[in-house]
Amino acid sequence: MNEIRTPQEAGRAVGVITADTSPTLFAVLAHAHIDFVVLDAEQTPLGVQACADVVQRLRGTGVRVSVRVPDIQPNTLVAFANTGADELVLPHLRNVGELERAYEAITYSPRGLRSRQVSPASGFGSDFSRAPLLSVLFETVDAVAIAEEFVALEAFGGGWLGPTDLAADLHREGRTDPDYLDKAMQSVVETLREAGHSVGLPAPSMARAREVFDRGADRCAVYWERELATLLAGYAASRSI
Repeated sequence: MNEIRTPQEAGRAVGVITADTSPTLFAVLAHAHIDFVVLDAEQTPLGVQACADVVQRLRGTGVRVSVRVPDIQPNTLVAFANTGADELVLPHLRNVGELERAYEAITYSPRGLRSRQVSPASGFGSDFSRAPLLSVLFETVDAVAIAEEFVALEAFGGGWLGPTDLAADLHREGRTDPDYLDKAMQSVVETLREAGHSVGLPAPSMARAREVFDRGADRCAVYWERELATLLAGYAASRSI
């Protein structure tokens, strides 16, 4: 069975989204007791081996590793699941069947289709009882509309909101009013929380993390490269003060 922790069990958590796999960054995250890191393998060149290296580096530190995968093809999902990541974040889903097929792909036989491979995820062949959580990245109008169907599935391990892509999808459907985006996001947060599932939101900055929790989400993430760039730009600007 996939281990699914409810918001009540997990409590509030803070983390970063990044494609930076430098050892120093992860040493700092562990030192600062950051709860999780989301490795962005969807929109960056980040690959399976790099993610596997991060999982091994953070093992035992208390920092959980999630991977936003590039696609939901079975071979892709199994490759990233074999790294030992705690969570796979599935992009651009539009129906529950896609989640059910992903769950089947990363669940070991006989319950699923995943081969019993010797990998870090299986304790190098010693434990085939665990699989990563599968989280839905709610970034399509279709996924938002059926959030209640997603949360009813055994395969559903939690959710993330993708405001940028969701706004673009709403725009394609002619819903350009900013209120549409806000209402869509809030409806997902409330649906997931009422069902006892974890839901994460990106924050505009570390200083604004409270806004995420005030909306009802239990996980807050910031884009590390953007946060660092903003911090350094402010530091550089101090020369002219």
